[in-house]
Amino acid sequence: MFGDKFYKKINKLAPWQQTVFALALAERMYPNYRLFADTSSFGNGERFRDTLDVLWTYLTVKGSRVDLGAELESFEAFIPDPSRFESYGAYPALDACVAVGAAYNSVICRIGEEAIEASGASLGTVAGFAELLAERDLSEEELYENELMAAEMEFQVELLERVGQPRAAETILAIRDFAAQDGVSNIGISLEE
Repeated sequence: MFGDKFYKKINKLAPWQQTVFALALAERMYPNYRLFADTSSFGNGERFRDTLDVLWTYLTVKGSRVDLGAELESFEAFIPDPSRFESYGAYPALDACVAVGAAYNSVICRIGEEAIEASGASLGTVAGFAELLAERDLSEEELYENELMAAEMEFQVELLERVGQPRAAETILAIRDFAAQDGVSNIGISLEE
């Protein structure tokens, strides 16, 4: 299912579904950002959490008033530039920010490619981490056989299925809970001790 068929289905998502898909991937990558922020003295894990929560509220609470443009603009100061850090963690943190930005942009700009952008950021996080663990570049075949990459693709296929349901606050909140994966990120980072 992953590949052309998957991306064709993503392209057919309604704007609100693009937002939920991108936001769910950002939710799943939240521990990556949080760990980087907590260990690098850059960024703000609580601010990232608040940004996610503002968007979930925007999607599920009728009549909620949020200046999404201002929200995104104030968040931009917390986006890491990996070239300025020695820590590998800056890359997964940046990818999490890309997914958040894609979710915001799907509401503000509605270009229609935001879910694909978030999907690519999440896959990139997993591919980069798999190569870090292997201590070398991996071939496409090796990446597809990688356990974390297989889990990521499976997650995204399941997410696409869930996002395809009719719009309802309960459905969106269930997707948020599914995306949180009990606090474990797409590369196995957990904030639990």
